[in-house]
Amino acid sequence: MTTGKFFDQGKALRGDFSALAATDHALARLVGFAAATTELTLMGETMQRALSVISEATTELAANLLRTTSGASDTLLSSILSTGMRDFNTASSALNTRLADKSVFGGDASDRLALPGSETILTALETAIAGLTDVDDISNAIDDWFNGTAGYQALYTGGQGRVGLNVAPGETASLPFTALDPAIRATLAGLSKVALLDRGLFTGDHASRSALALRAGENLFNSSEARTVLAGRIGTVEQQLSQAQSRNSAEKSALALTRNGLTEADPYEATVRLKDLESRLDAFYTITARLSQLSLTGYLR
Repeated sequence: MTTGKFFDQGKALRGDFSALAATDHALARLVGFAAATTELTLMGETMQRALSVISEATTELAANLLRTTSGASDTLLSSILSTGMRDFNTASSALNTRLADKSVFGGDASDRLALPGSETILTALETAIAGLTDVDDISNAIDDWFNGTAGYQALYTGGQGRVGLNVAPGETASLPFTALDPAIRATLAGLSKVALLDRGLFTGDHASRSALALRAGENLFNSSEARTVLAGRIGTVEQQLSQAQSRNSAEKSALALTRNGLTEADPYEATVRLKDLESRLDAFYTITARLSQLSLTGYLR
């Protein structure tokens, strides 16, 4: 009556604990699945927020570059480039976002940042394009630096994409996306062109500055589709996780009912038995009280 469970589990189960053990094992597995789905869900949400920050900045910058560079004054162009430098720093910081002390875009090397500081990236880029003077040559060199293995990838300090985690019986899910994703490379390539111009590239050559700024705007505009696709891939995993959580929750409820059926006593039966015991005790105490009052003198009277 007080615990709602059988006092003697062995007697209640007739010594067969196999069903109870199997149920407990299944519940323990669901606890592990819940931890995995929660971790991946939070990771996916953090990735989406970081991409949203990057997209908001680059979308506006791309529009400004494409709209104004062709006829912009040097002062206006400098103002736009200054904004682009800030956006490059913002993007670099977003890609170094950490969740529970784990690098979100660092792959399986989650103990360290995915990228070095923006200053390190830009300095390496300036070294890579040193000696080039043509706008197209510089623009292509920057694109190659981000797409190849000797430039941006060499500075990447993260690891390989994360392996999948078990999120349901026979089902795994993974978020293997890192800062090496092509969508991110293309975005950073466009932003870096703007940042390099802000740092003094083509100083005094307004035509060249405008031409490279226009290339940067085109890069950022074209990379928006790739970022949308990346966000969609993350969203697909998030949907999978949501469905797995729903199934696991339903299974947990069913297993909990099964376990209760094995270990919990019927409250109605327990009440009936308690009332019967109370009646027997009352009768016992009544008889005992009367017997205690009997004596030979009383009987002779």
